[in-house]
Amino acid sequence: MGRSRTFVLSVLTIILVSSCDYWPEDLEPLANSISQEVSGDATAWRVGGDVVVIDVANSPLYRGKSADLEAVATGIAEQAVAFVAEPLESVSVTFHEGVISENSEKMRGFIFLIRDNQPVLQPLLDFDATGPLTPAEIEALFIHTDEPMSPEREKCVLEELEDRARAAGDPESLDPATVEFLPIETWHQLDPFGRRLILAQVISTKAFMVCSESGERRSLQDATSGND
Repeated sequence: MGRSRTFVLSVLTIILVSSCDYWPEDLEPLANSISQEVSGDATAWRVGGDVVVIDVANSPLYRGKSADLEAVATGIAEQAVAFVAEPLESVSVTFHEGVISENSEKMRGFIFLIRDNQPVLQPLLDFDATGPLTPAEIEALFIHTDEPMSPEREKCVLEELEDRARAAGDPESLDPATVEFLPIETWHQLDPFGRRLILAQVISTKAFMVCSESGERRSLQDATSGND
């Protein structure tokens, strides 16, 4: 599934970047290191202070298996975290079939959120999906969590994800004010896929908050107050 650089930049800079006071910074030493590693041509930019956007062109790894390319992308994201001395919010890594271009059919992209200084791959949602979040998208959210869970909590979280996705409905017609934690000010600046991605992340966060270790569901207010 291709993801255009326009989408990556819009989502990461609008949603994940907390400040617009930073000019993009060319991370040339990091790009040179990645270029040697993947036998391709890499560029690396630090955007907004806490987001790193990496593009890799002309690498033979582009045609590799998905699992292998994911492992390489994860390693690149780890390098970016180590290279930038300050905490990061996210890293995007995009492999291009040839030269860097906007052709989504000739790119394979990965987005990582940084948690505890480690990159966590975000679910690969369907770029062309419409309507409410699909069972496949919900399953992707569930699979990509690295949090250990009891069977009871696992069942609770999955049910909560399904219920919240059903209640939210189609992200295209969703009023962001009706779903807690959605970015009301920037919601309508996102493209359709961006809205699906952010909604998926929000309902995933809320599902984990309301499901206790025993599998019992708590109110969101109780779950939030426990973090104060």
